[in-house]
Amino acid sequence: MANSESAEPCEGFWADTARVRSGYLAEVPTHLLVMKVAEEVGEVAEAYIGTTGGNPRKGVHKTVTDVLDELADVILAAAVPMVDLAGGPEPAERHLAGRLGIVSAREAAPAANGWHGSFIAPHVLLRREDGAVLMLRRHNTGYRDGWLCPPAGRIEPGEDVLAAAIREAGEETGVTLHRDDAEFSHVLHRSAASLPGPCHAVTDYWFTFRHWAGEPRAAEPDKASEALWIDPAAPPADLIPHCAQVLAAIGRGERFSVHGWTEDP
Repeated sequence: MANSESAEPCEGFWADTARVRSGYLAEVPTHLLVMKVAEEVGEVAEAYIGTTGGNPRKGVHKTVTDVLDELADVILAAAVPMVDLAGGPEPAERHLAGRLGIVSAREAAPAANGWHGSFIAPHVLLRREDGAVLMLRRHNTGYRDGWLCPPAGRIEPGEDVLAAAIREAGEETGVTLHRDDAEFSHVLHRSAASLPGPCHAVTDYWFTFRHWAGEPRAAEPDKASEALWIDPAAPPADLIPHCAQVLAAIGRGERFSVHGWTEDP
């Protein structure tokens, strides 16, 4: 009877990958193997969220080992169709080595004259006559899923921050907004290791609208599971913390705050 070492020989990563391809994955078409990579990436995100407690309904229910396992599955899932598309384990190995050389040679572009910038994220508060503001419950985004936040997003080419805010609010809640109704409310400069760029920072611009056309709703159900009105003076516990900080600052009439920096009060 073969022992465990002879049953699973380790002849190198790409040789083992080819063995897996010709083994239990032998009947799976290449295009399905390529699509399998996306599924594995989703499982990585789910595992990582489980380590942070990002889903308040589940809490912390995953470990770093779970995340490492899922990351390893992504690598393996990508390697198998590479063997097919490259024409075998050897050319697949050469292709990866070449790609690694290209990526490892990259350097961050130097900032012009020493300037480094933060990314910008527009946020919109739809405020009813009774003072309640609209929040969306994040869903299937990979960031703070299950938590509440206002309509928000990124700037697209050709947009100023207010144009982006109006567009994002329209896409996410189904309402129509006009620039003349915008009230500048707050700027938050926040930092976290997970944020992009050399500064690992985002500058959030918050605008309030008291008038709109249409009935606010969760207009992108693949990204938000519900829309609900909250009291900004007593926000629920599952409001994203930096958003709760901004609502409190707006309530005090403050136009600027910071979050996540080492000198935060």
